[in-house]
Amino acid sequence: QGVPRYLLGGWQVNGITSLRSGFPTDIRSAKIAAGNQLFATINLPDLVTGQSLYLPNRGVDGYFNPAAFTDPGTQRSVTGVPITLFGDAARRVGRGPGSTNFDFSLFRNFRIREKVNIQFRAEAFNLTNTPTFFLPPASNAALSLGSPNFGKLGSSSATGRQLQLALKVNF
Repeated sequence: QGVPRYLLGGWQVNGITSLRSGFPTDIRSAKIAAGNQLFATINLPDLVTGQSLYLPNRGVDGYFNPAAFTDPGTQRSVTGVPITLFGDAARRVGRGPGSTNFDFSLFRNFRIREKVNIQFRAEAFNLTNTPTFFLPPASNAALSLGSPNFGKLGSSSATGRQLQLALKVNF
């Protein structure tokens, strides 16, 4: 009873899990609606019925589905001039990728003397080594239809997995 209890007892397990959904963003069309060139600098695209907004295997090189959006149509005015319409996609129609982070630690206290303890600490930050990618800013061409970079993700903020071991003396 003494040796197994000494080896297996006194452990402390800790974990912190952070889950975050992605941030909303606009998808833009380069075609400005007629009559609004002075006040509007963007237009929204039309959504294509039956198409998912996201690619099936979303990743850094392709997140939004280009086939889900199309430039808004035109309509002829009374004088016969083509007028670009407003797109039917909602503002902030897209949502960027979410984020997952798991931090983990394992502690073990050893009593040396009556008032002296040593604590062994093993800590892992971002244990699953999961990166967090961001969408580019809404004004970036990667969120405008027709851009060769349309739907690609921007930067990453996740620091890779970090491990640390320590001994702490309490007296």
